[in-house]
Amino acid sequence: MFGMEDPAQTLVQLERYILDGRMEMSEVMATQFTEMYLLRKKRTAEDQIMLVKGLRILCDVLVARNKGARAVASVGILLKERRKLVKTLRSGAPHLLQQMTPEAEDQHRAGNVYGAGGRLRAARKAYSKAEKMAPNNLASALDACRYVGYEAKLIDRLANSCAAAGPVIYSNKVFNLEPTGSQSVDADQVAAALLGAVPHGIGNTELCASEAKRIEQEKAAIVSGEAAANARLQSALDALTPKHDYYEYG
Repeated sequence: MFGMEDPAQTLVQLERYILDGRMEMSEVMATQFTEMYLLRKKRTAEDQIMLVKGLRILCDVLVARNKGARAVASVGILLKERRKLVKTLRSGAPHLLQQMTPEAEDQHRAGNVYGAGGRLRAARKAYSKAEKMAPNNLASALDACRYVGYEAKLIDRLANSCAAAGPVIYSNKVFNLEPTGSQSVDADQVAAALLGAVPHGIGNTELCASEAKRIEQEKAAIVSGEAAANARLQSALDALTPKHDYYEYG
């Protein structure tokens, strides 16, 4: 069975398969990997960590393969086993709690799963929890619009998260928005989602339009060379540059 000898290496292999697009094999491996740990009546803290990591991968793979019903069942197990892991670490290894994947990420994942499975009410609730735990999470806000649909509350959350995300950054031939403390998001996808809401008068259309326009203007400035590819990094470097030539005071 997959993962019996070296579970950490199995997780690495799973991630490679996903990157290579081998989703069917990834589903088989992730299913067997998680079932192996779920069948263990008594699990060590390490077992529980491996199980939770495996369940995250399984949920993502099932969503990618349009298996919403199975994903919904799996994410329920994930959230349950995550709570068990927190309890285990709190009593036996509290120093490891800070190394856990933030709960907001798993609530974001749950929102995606419930949305893909047609459980829109549960999806809204999960995305709302994710926002409360990690405000202005742009990736979560964008997925909420994708999976639940254009609703005023969701599109406003997307627009506000975009406004808080900072400047457009060009890296690896892609224009991204990189909010501090959360994952980067494709700037073009954000702009498209914001503009999609404008004709229908959903949410704060003025902010949606202005943020979409800002993205396009910042992209154009980078392409023309008028702005740095990474304005945030450039600003930090500029702050380190001495303002005076101290040799002249010698």
